[in-house]
Amino acid sequence: MNPIEDIITTIQTLFTKQPNTIYEVRIVHQRYANKVNIFFEYYKIGQARRSQQIARLDEAYRLQIPELAKQIHQATRLTVHTSVLLY
Repeated sequence: MNPIEDIITTIQTLFTKQPNTIYEVRIVHQRYANKVNIFFEYYKIGQARRSQQIARLDEAYRLQIPELAKQIHQATRLTVHTSVLLY
């Protein structure tokens, strides 16, 4: 399996439908560490957000973040946020 398939499998394992719970995936480029981190986030309405790191990819994936976000969304139907500046 490639890393993206592993990430999608991990997300599907963590995603348990609970009432009044919001699930999201966040992809963050750490500029100074030269890594791309992927987090699985969830929270119940009115409670604090919980975030769990599910992957840490090399700098080479930075330019693939939009495509990665699209693949994750298509496979899981979860909202995917990215906080990355592509320059």
